Amino acid sequence: MYNKLSVTDYERIIYFASQITRSIPKVRSSALQELSAIFGYNHTLFWLADNQGQLKDPINYNISDRMLTDYLDGNYNLDFLYPPHKKDLFKQKNVLRLSDVITHEQYEMSEYYKSFMSKYGFYDEMVVTLSHNEKVIGAIGLSKREKNNYFTNEDVLRFQYLSTIISSALLYCGEEKKSLLSKREQEVVILVKKGYTNAQIGTELFISINTVKKHLQNIFDKYGVLNRTELISKIK
Repeated sequence: MYNKLSVTDYERIIYFASQITRSIPKVRSSALQELSAIFGYNHTLFWLADNQGQLKDPINYNISDRMLTDYLDGNYNLDFLYPPHKKDLFKQKNVLRLSDVITHEQYEMSEYYKSFMSKYGFYDEMVVTLSHNEKVIGAIGLSKREKNNYFTNEDVLRFQYLSTIISSALLYCGEEKKSLLSKREQEVVILVKKGYTNAQIGTELFISINTVKKHLQNIFDKYGVLNRTELISKIK
């Protein structure tokens, strides 16, 4: 069973709620700033979710743009906690830590840790899905740099309260909806909509056909489609 939170924690949660409700429509950026200032969660991402539950438009706090681009360019497929790949688990529990799905030993042997997380100096990870009427409307990813300084039961319990507050605020958030794609993927989509072939896209963007195909597959995965026709229909 999870430990109870301290009185100070509950006071901080109430203060957090007062801070982000003042920040509409910039709820997401405010939430990440306050999670750092109030609770010490210093490395975070905040995603929106579309009607199919696919994540999009991440904003980052103390995580480099380079790392975010690298994640969007394919490493999300390796992420053990990427919500669209773990829908059944997140239906049971909206806050998951790496230790909930994989042992630390297995994680340290994984490609996700060795080629991505450790590359940017991060170790542990926790993901919180935000919902309204059982529909996912967003997600927050949190990372820690220090090995053996894992996310705890108290972190999970804290976010069971915080997620309800953030979800409610997000419903009234008027932030502009942006693309879930990297800059290069956006360029590929523009050319796909113009009817360019893979070869023509490669020539236009000075990249190989294999790279074009890789970008297209990432785009299809992010939008939950199988081909160009479905993609164009979805992004009109």
